[in-house]
Amino acid sequence: MRPFPLRTGLAEVLRLEPLGPRMTRFVLGGEALAEFPVEQPGEIVTLLWPARGRDLVLPEAGWRFPPGVAAAQHARNYTVRAWDAGELSVDFVLHGDHGRAARWAAAARPGDRIGFAGPRVHWAAEPDADWTLLVADETGLPALAAIAETLPAGQPAVAFVEVTDAREEQPLRCAADLDLRWLHRGDAAPGTTTLLEDAVRSLALPAGRGRAWGGGEARAMRGVRRHLREAREIEDVNVLGYWKHRNTTSWD
Repeated sequence: MRPFPLRTGLAEVLRLEPLGPRMTRFVLGGEALAEFPVEQPGEIVTLLWPARGRDLVLPEAGWRFPPGVAAAQHARNYTVRAWDAGELSVDFVLHGDHGRAARWAAAARPGDRIGFAGPRVHWAAEPDADWTLLVADETGLPALAAIAETLPAGQPAVAFVEVTDAREEQPLRCAADLDLRWLHRGDAAPGTTTLLEDAVRSLALPAGRGRAWGGGEARAMRGVRRHLREAREIEDVNVLGYWKHRNTTSWD
């Protein structure tokens, strides 16, 4: 187990890259990120905002803060979408003004600064697996895409991604034999459909030893996880709840 956080500091917004109507890539840089130790695809970086009217306090080893600081500040976990030549890419889902992180992302411009801590391993490559299943909504899409880019060439893989409509679809680079299926929920609110669980239930899995990863709304992911472990009896299942639809601030 690696200690957390390995690095802390302030990063600068270098540029913004729109990816669709509700997602923007933030490319961060600066001296504090010069040796950010990313080892696996889709690692987690925690971004931090100061308490109102105060300076940001960065965590010490073991995620320790002075008394009262952690509760007053704002911190949210995001996926390391890419790390290249000192630049850290993080994809934000833009969803109005629901929460401090969302408001910051909507108003951020190049030159703005933000605290960071991390990274933390989210997925470990397993080249000996016979196949891979990936499942996500928009919030899990950055990690799914980062994982897909590292799958072994020719390995059978299936990816289900729930988005609003075709405008939210993104090209994925993948050397594996990837069957990518976009699921459109249309006018339904995020986190209120069973599209992902239904798709997984209807899927004919390849033969051999497989592994599954998922990230998205907590209740949707719970249904996917339960089915894969209990009905399909897959041992290597890592399906995570990123947010809860009854609390919109959990999108941050």
